Amino acid sequence: MLVSESMAMISDRGVHDMRGSAWSAYDRLPVGVCIVTASGMIRYANPTLHGLLGCEPGGLPGRSLCEFDLDRSLPQAWPARLADGAVRWVAVAEMPLPADADGEGADALRMLTVTDVDALCRQEKVSGDGVPSRPGPAGMPMVDALLEAAPVPLFVKDADGQYIAVNDAFARLTGISRADMLRRTTFALTGPDMAREHVGQDRAVMEREGSVQYEAPVRTAEGAMRMVNLTKAAFRDQAGNPMGIVGAIHELTETRPNEERLEAILEQSPIGVSVSRRDDGRIVFVNTRFAELIGLPREKLIGSRARDYYLDSHQRLRVLERLRGGGGVTNMEVQFKRADGSPFWTLFTVNQAVIQGVPVNLAWIYDYTERRSMEEALRDMASRDPLTGIYNRRSFMELARSQLARAHRFHEPLSVFVLDVDHFKRINDTFGHATGDDALRMVAAGCQAILREYDLLGRLGGEEFVVVLPGATADESRVVAERVRRHLARMPIEAPDGTFRLTASIGIAGLEGATDTLERAIHRADLALYRAKHLGRNRVAVFEPGM
Repeated sequence: MLVSESMAMISDRGVHDMRGSAWSAYDRLPVGVCIVTASGMIRYANPTLHGLLGCEPGGLPGRSLCEFDLDRSLPQAWPARLADGAVRWVAVAEMPLPADADGEGADALRMLTVTDVDALCRQEKVSGDGVPSRPGPAGMPMVDALLEAAPVPLFVKDADGQYIAVNDAFARLTGISRADMLRRTTFALTGPDMAREHVGQDRAVMEREGSVQYEAPVRTAEGAMRMVNLTKAAFRDQAGNPMGIVGAIHELTETRPNEERLEAILEQSPIGVSVSRRDDGRIVFVNTRFAELIGLPREKLIGSRARDYYLDSHQRLRVLERLRGGGGVTNMEVQFKRADGSPFWTLFTVNQAVIQGVPVNLAWIYDYTERRSMEEALRDMASRDPLTGIYNRRSFMELARSQLARAHRFHEPLSVFVLDVDHFKRINDTFGHATGDDALRMVAAGCQAILREYDLLGRLGGEEFVVVLPGATADESRVVAERVRRHLARMPIEAPDGTFRLTASIGIAGLEGATDTLERAIHRADLALYRAKHLGRNRVAVFEPGM
């Protein structure tokens, strides 16, 4: 077992030493972990959970889960109460601990993993009062991910008692595939008498608030009946009517050592996980999700170097600088590459740890490619003029002000020219507005063909365009403007009855002094444009005092 070979967590020391060693293995995990008694008293909590709940380090042991509304273990999210009274949406998975030599066992101690899903929940549909609606029981990406991340068997039933979602852990326990389990009832798992008791418990939990816990036998994949502990609670619609139940199954005979339980947490994570030695960067463990993201089998990833999967060496150096400074990296946007060389964006988290005396980096990568592409597309749509594809007025002004500030800082020239299509109303009236729109698109493309890559082109509105030329004086800009004017005048534009040509007038103004503003420069360019129009159009004019 990979984790057993490279991440052994427990020695053969005494019971109390074993607990301290095993529990401290969770200190570096980026998900909250706590060990609690049967009554819900916290015995241990890792640093991530302290931070998640807003508590000072060491402030959680001795306190009750009830203080933070964490006394539930269900495959759905709910708001936990933080130390300062605020709320954060979390999801909790629970598993019993094996019996100890001193008599404490599965009935006495439990381990909870607490996952921060606040950002995901707040992206779900928001109710009319501004509070995020509770996510539905199944069929939603977030809830599906939570189901699969849990190392314990989880299930969801509708109000008629039919299973509508189960996770892989449930399928492994029962030996019934997820597809075969859907729309079946409890009678598929046990005898008629016991099934009727399950149905009675389901009805009871849907008729009242809270959850129920009870022991009952279920038929396992081997065909044997095994006693398990079930936790169930109802989920409801906005009006409070029961829609079904969610539940978790805890095996009473749980005896896996803690390193196997840690491997289960890492393996079931929907986020890619890798562990690499700090001395040589060689990978000693990856979970299935990490292997899927890279596109290589796990056996080929083990022993390779983590550095081989960075796309950008500068991003890798930023990560190393953080780690060498003794800190960690949390949700840094980093590009990695797959085995075929294709890039993908991730939210990258790295924590340092010492496992069995070996310094390692524990890394978590979340595939951010689709989300980042969507965000970039939305940002681009918000900054572009929908007709011409160049910068809209708001985005142009923001970028132009940045260029103006740079020109002031480095005492460099900068100029502005304003371009207006001559007799544009006549084009619309003669050829129609569709042809007029085509003409504006052609004007934008014609300007881009002449301007430099770092010049800024925007549409102020209607048939009026504006350009900022960094590093150019008004006289130098006149040369560029003349080239644009001549190019537009020679450009044929398609119309329903053939082709036509248009002309444009351009006014230019240069930057004047260290206190000049963009608005004043554009105003001066407008005055020069009016002079060009007055002198007969299809010409370029530079601003002069007195215009």
